[in-house]
Amino acid sequence: MLGFDDSLKSLKREWKDAGVDMNVVRDWQKQYDKVKKQAVVLESQYVQIKSELEKIYELLLVLEQMLVSTKVRENGATSFAVKSKVLEIAKEMKKYQEHFNHEFLISKEDSEFHLTYSTLLSLCNGPMNESQQILILQSEVENLLALAKEALEKEWPSFYEMAFYYLGRSDKEIFDIPHSDKVAKVKRVYENEFMKPIREVLLARLSQERVQKILEEEIWN
Repeated sequence: MLGFDDSLKSLKREWKDAGVDMNVVRDWQKQYDKVKKQAVVLESQYVQIKSELEKIYELLLVLEQMLVSTKVRENGATSFAVKSKVLEIAKEMKKYQEHFNHEFLISKEDSEFHLTYSTLLSLCNGPMNESQQILILQSEVENLLALAKEALEKEWPSFYEMAFYYLGRSDKEIFDIPHSDKVAKVKRVYENEFMKPIREVLLARLSQERVQKILEEEIWN
């Protein structure tokens, strides 16, 4: 349900009976409806983006293991099978390039990740005739693995918090600050501008315990 379902309509009746200022509630509900709808979209995007990054990580693990075990023959060439597999992995990784951009996963402004990704694809498509060339490629694979792992382990704000943040803001306000600060800012905007107004108007008429239960559990059911 994108708007107030039966349980939330019941809540509104409870608030009205308690003497809550319903003008504030009506204004807040407009934002609530947008937040609930957009949160579903954001969650779907997150699942898709993270899934693609996980596939990239798995491809990198395969590539790393292959390079670690690869030996350059005396004539200075790697086996045709190894080179073919490297090209196959690079082709698969190319499909996902730029698809995983998200400010809370891998920012499009993250030059280190994107440059390493591009460099790796270039090396995969280049010569692999010497041990030194394989070592350079292996090093880039390890670098990208570390960056991808770091991204996959990043904390995300809740989808409701993100949905509210993006109602009136964009990545321009957060792209150049540390990830933990991005998360903190989104949480702060959500709490101060979305939750605080409704919390205050409810606390004027309902107990703190009741308000806490409403805002933490019941409104999102």
